[in-house]
Amino acid sequence: MDRSRPARLTPTEDSPVDRTRSSRRHTVRIVRRRTPSRAAMFSLVMALSASAAAFAAWRWWRPAPAAPVYHRTINDVDLNWKCEAGHYFTASGQVADRPCAMCDQPAYVVTLFECPQHGAIEVAVRFTSGADGASRASQFRVNRGFWFPASDPVPCPQCDVPMERKPVDPLDAVNRGKKKGG
Repeated sequence: MDRSRPARLTPTEDSPVDRTRSSRRHTVRIVRRRTPSRAAMFSLVMALSASAAAFAAWRWWRPAPAAPVYHRTINDVDLNWKCEAGHYFTASGQVADRPCAMCDQPAYVVTLFECPQHGAIEVAVRFTSGADGASRASQFRVNRGFWFPASDPVPCPQCDVPMERKPVDPLDAVNRGKKKGG
């Protein structure tokens, strides 16, 4: 069959097929399928390679995205408070002293320091806002004594040996909140 001439898609007039005649005749030219030339393939491969190299160079030399840093403030944390009358409660932190909900006396944040000889001792803490707006411990007090600067070491009330802050286990708060079933 010669493919250079158009082929008819409608039956010829002398065909035995009994169809109604269409007023329009469509012709389709069947041509040989052409493959792209070597030069076209080479230019396509080079364009893809150049774009891949440009993308890789951009990924390599661009600065790493800065991860957003969340700065917790003292207001974001629930702290343990103790008033002058000895009532304990948990509330969000603040720079100023907080009045006790039960007796309205001033309450202070309490934390634990540890003496090597006498164990854990409760210490009251006062906070101030620094020049950058961050809250920092400014004063400590042991056993309703005098307030002293946070820059000084915290002495044990029994032996005057400097104490270290006792690390807090974050799971203690979770375990304290759970009720024991029985």
